[in-house]
Order: sequence, then C-alpha cells, then structure tokens
Amino acid sequence: MFSVERKIAETAQKAALFSASAVLAMVGGGFLTAAAWMLMTELQSPLFAATVIGLVYFGLALIGMGLASKSRRSLHRANGQHPNTNDLSPMQLVAVSFIQGLEQGARAKRAP
Repeated sequence: MFSVERKIAETAQKAALFSASAVLAMVGGGFLTAAAWMLMTELQSPLFAATVIGLVYFGLALIGMGLASKSRRSLHRANGQHPNTNDLSPMQLVAVSFIQGLEQGARAKRAP
C-alpha cells in the first residue's frame, strides 16, 4: 500500500513540475513575442511584425499537428493491420488475456 502512495506522490510531483515548467515556458514565449514585436516594429511596420509573428506561430502549430498525427499513423502501419482483428471490446481482450495467463501459469506449475 505504501508503494502505491509513493508512486502517486512521485507522479504528482512530476506533474506539478511539468505544469510549472509549462507556465514558465508560456510566460517566456510571451516576453519573446513582445521583444520580437518591438524589434520588428522598429525595423518595419506593425503590419509586417504581426504577419511575421503570426506566421511563426502558425508554422509551429502545423509542425506540432504533423508530428502528433504521424505517431498515430505509424502505429497502425507497423504491422499492416489493426491489432484487434477479432472484434472484441477492450474489456473482453483483458479478460481473455487474464485467462490465457492463468492457463500458462497452470501449465508451468505442472511441467517438471
């Protein structure tokens, strides 16, 4: 029981650290955006600055969406077919796997 509590505490600590880091990254991104805006308005017009900054954010969003969708597609293409080919629900697959594990354990105990 204590190991479960320790794992929960470690996971909560990691989640809090990740969340704090994400907030700091967003604040830093805001300041960098403001600095880029100030620099580009000094060099060009505000319209140019807004266009460049908008294109940078839009490009980063497209790259992120592309990476996110690529990982899902590669899982299904790895073996050429969907892993659940016998139309069982996820809970039925868990039950079947559990029963198969029990059978394997019983066979292992019987074998000398």
